[in-house]
Amino acid sequence: MARTKKILVVDDERSLVELCQIILEAAGFEVRGAFNGNEALDMITEEVPDLVLLDVMMPGMDGIEVCRRIRSEYNRYPRIVMYTADERDATLNNSMNAGANAILPKETPVYDIPVRLANYLIPTGPLPSC
Repeated sequence: MARTKKILVVDDERSLVELCQIILEAAGFEVRGAFNGNEALDMITEEVPDLVLLDVMMPGMDGIEVCRRIRSEYNRYPRIVMYTADERDATLNNSMNAGANAILPKETPVYDIPVRLANYLIPTGPLPSC
């Protein structure tokens, strides 16, 4: 039997974190939520998830800096998917240069999120593009 995949959802919007938790848990994932960058880094230190769904625009430490810090400590894993409403080229490039594996637009319908994240967790081959 396959191990349940663990996802950390990081966003300063509490309602969005809670909605993602409900949807992802219903899809069979184990989900934790963090509401800022420091909290996310502390949670990852306690237990490294399989995937981090990480908001780009957060007060204090933004998601790009959180991504950089995760990559400096953990290299290839966990998979990091930046979750953003800011689709400017600079933001997308900065996210990928910081070590993100993929970008998921916040306009993605919530019912598509579990399928997209499951695809990012496939252990072989390159990550699918958005």
